[in-house]
Amino acid sequence: MSTESKFEMATLRFEGERFAGHALDVECTLELIAYRDLVLECAKSLWRAKYPSRVNLPKGFGKEFRLQFDRLEDGSARVPLQRIRAYGEQGELELTDEFDEAVALIDQAIAAANDDDLLPNRFPANVIPLFRDFGKTLREDEVLFTRARGASAEAAYTAKARRRLADWVDSTYEDVVDVAGEVRMANVGPGRFALQVESSGCQCLVEGKYSADDEAQVLDALHEHRTARLRVRGVGEFGTLDRMLKRFARVDAVDLVGRGTGEYDDSAQPIWDQLIAIGQSAPEGAWDSVPTDLSVRIDEVVYRSGEPRS
Repeated sequence: MSTESKFEMATLRFEGERFAGHALDVECTLELIAYRDLVLECAKSLWRAKYPSRVNLPKGFGKEFRLQFDRLEDGSARVPLQRIRAYGEQGELELTDEFDEAVALIDQAIAAANDDDLLPNRFPANVIPLFRDFGKTLREDEVLFTRARGASAEAAYTAKARRRLADWVDSTYEDVVDVAGEVRMANVGPGRFALQVESSGCQCLVEGKYSADDEAQVLDALHEHRTARLRVRGVGEFGTLDRMLKRFARVDAVDLVGRGTGEYDDSAQPIWDQLIAIGQSAPEGAWDSVPTDLSVRIDEVVYRSGEPRS
């Protein structure tokens, strides 16, 4: 028979004039719901990243995630959020899981936004839009502090952090690019192509437009995509969140590089003529010690086996 355990998972602390005397306006309780949604969606993404071959989440993954609070504490309005979790039949309780990781990552994301830093690499990009609903009831001068269980410090969800996280949603910037990759697609008419390149340590497919002057090289690179690489110089569009190249905003020049085979040169000396020349350049008498029946006695002479091949 399963039993339940209750432990403090995180703390939200509201700071501002409205929250003096650890009072909490009713509409501000929406922040607790938004925070729970953040944790849940982040935990789902972390689980999928750990088990990429699994299609479905574990049964009850979301429904069994429960948070509750039963008091407000001093320090403006401090809300300890307790997680209700079921023991297994043997009474065992895993101390950490994806939900605990998600709480800590949310702290790190908020701190990064407030400090004009990059988001943690592990923070799921699909969770960023949920910050739009987190902090909606707060005024400009009010701060919501988050703190994961066991964390040494709070993360300040200030107005600045809220704006920066909102800006990160689908935000991009442009910069000069000089990359080479494999052409995976090219259209003759519209002049569009897709290049597989490495960006921020990941393989990604980047699309762009090429001019009529570049058509021959792009199509050659597509035809020889297994051995040839196309170098593209121009301006690229990058994601603010992950710093990955999203598309080529402008293509200034392309070059075909890294061909696997060179062009045939009919003026080159044939290999057999080169071998004859090498043999003739040997000192007089150098070939006298080479057995005339070497092709028959290869095992005896080379491998010292004592018996020639049949």
